[in-house]
Amino acid sequence: MARPPRTEPSLTEWAVLGLLCERPAHGWEIARALGADGEVGLVWRTSRALVYRAIAVLRDLGYVEERGSTPSSSGPDRILLAPTARGRQGLRRWLGRAVPHVRDLRSELMVKLLLLHRAGRDATPLLKAQLSVLERDERALARGVADNSGFGATVAVWRLSSARAARAFVETLLDERLGDPVTYEAVGYVRSQHTSLEGMPLQPAADSSGPSRIVLTEPHRDCLADAAGFSHVWVIAHLHESVGWSATVDPFLGDEPRGTFATRSPHRPNPISLSLCSLVAIEPDGIVVAGLDLLDGTPVLDLKPYIPLFDSPVGPVASGWFEDRAVLIFERVSDSRFEPRSQRG
Repeated sequence: MARPPRTEPSLTEWAVLGLLCERPAHGWEIARALGADGEVGLVWRTSRALVYRAIAVLRDLGYVEERGSTPSSSGPDRILLAPTARGRQGLRRWLGRAVPHVRDLRSELMVKLLLLHRAGRDATPLLKAQLSVLERDERALARGVADNSGFGATVAVWRLSSARAARAFVETLLDERLGDPVTYEAVGYVRSQHTSLEGMPLQPAADSSGPSRIVLTEPHRDCLADAAGFSHVWVIAHLHESVGWSATVDPFLGDEPRGTFATRSPHRPNPISLSLCSLVAIEPDGIVVAGLDLLDGTPVLDLKPYIPLFDSPVGPVASGWFEDRAVLIFERVSDSRFEPRSQRG
């Protein structure tokens, strides 16, 4: 059965059209720009034969047309090509459209960013649209990790990791601070009796479940040298069951919405937790702590010793809207208001 004719150009065809929208050119010149040593070839490389095929497709679509010729020193005159009004309009729409699949970001998004840069146009609208798509995809992929098992879970983790790395890249570009994206790796994992968010203590001080362990991964175990002698330790962790965030939340200890940064809600732009625990023992592969408000399996990002002189504030202390409500941690426990990722449909 014959395939229906294509109505949407391929990435090579868009790249060719983008170059022609900069100025009229002939096929050999376009092929050179898309070659191994060309500027566009840096992000999307294609052969000369495919460039000429792309030009033919663009002609058929009514996106480019002939605009005279230019002499050649090695053969017949070269035909100059230029975009039509339809071609310019199509390229403008395409350059503003987010890439739908994470797997195509390395090629399609980079070509779009390069063409916008060469044209002196602001890439912010494209990046914002792309960020919105990536945030949506990340939420869906996070649910996929929880829903899969076996090698399917391995694939799901790979896709989720790729989406998160892509989001970090786009956010870095939007922040206009080109450099390393903010990424962290776990140094260990929590082993606790808290296997469900339902009924968990709201803060370390309210945890009466008994000691928990933080098992460090092999490369980080030597970091525990000289940790003996400290009574308390700060545990910085990644709340892996938290998905999404909003500017305001309904806190466990409150009766009305509060700004996220004025709460200890797990739903945050960066779901990082800070827990002050008693250091019970140091073991070859980790530590034993008392008073830990983290789920079993929570990735730990860092451990820091508690130093009273450094960690106790100087001057008057105020607790904001928590005043007279902080003591409620001994009466209230976690409930379903912050639905964990693994239980989302």
